[in-house]
Amino acid sequence: MRRISLLILLAVISLAPDATAQDRPGAFPALPGIRLALEEAGRIEVAGFQAGPLAEASPAADQAAPPRADAPVFTLPASFTMVEKFFALTDTLTLKAGGRTLGKVSAKFIALTKSFRLTDASDNLVAEARARFFALGSTVDVTDAQGNRIGTIKERILKSLFKVYTNYSVLDASGREVAKSEKLDWLSTEFTLRTPSGAVVAQIRRDFMGNLFRVTDKWDATVREPKAVDPRLLVMIAAYKTSVDNDRRREEASKKSKRNDDD
Repeated sequence: MRRISLLILLAVISLAPDATAQDRPGAFPALPGIRLALEEAGRIEVAGFQAGPLAEASPAADQAAPPRADAPVFTLPASFTMVEKFFALTDTLTLKAGGRTLGKVSAKFIALTKSFRLTDASDNLVAEARARFFALGSTVDVTDAQGNRIGTIKERILKSLFKVYTNYSVLDASGREVAKSEKLDWLSTEFTLRTPSGAVVAQIRRDFMGNLFRVTDKWDATVREPKAVDPRLLVMIAAYKTSVDNDRRREEASKKSKRNDDD
């Protein structure tokens, strides 16, 4: 009887005029009294169903929530190392500094072109890199966790009679060249990134002696001007180079194995 009385009361209220309901955004014109009763009651029971406070309709309800203000910010120190993991499904470099693990960059297991994911120590996505499918030379686009462009890495391979040289150009989000590197391959592998004016902004080095007794890569990175070039681009250069070199080694090993089988 109590529920029936409540239903009758709500029906009577709904027939009464309610000017305030018409003025409120998101109100239901056909049921203004019921809307007002529910708002005043806060939470009531009607015919065995629980009804909670009704939220006002908002045009922004369907929009994606903005990034949290307290979201962790990924930063890299002036000097850090990138060490290739021996046991990994894909080419993976672990970022370390001062005995701390800063994160890792890994090649994606399934991808049409070379693609990498950079995550922090808590495995939160920090950046992604993807090589373009159709491009003259190798072009790698780097984006942040929200898909915003960080920059682009362009690789140029120059062949001479006796040697192959590799140069990298680093472009910012607007496509402007902010740094260019010269890759030196004399026992060690070293990239020195310079601004168009010639100032050194960063160095990435894979030392020969440091890797002599290793079966995986170890890169040492030094950032002099973090505002000139986003350090995440430097990480992607090392990851891309390690992955390309591993592909070349695997290809050479496969050819050698095939020749041995033919013999």
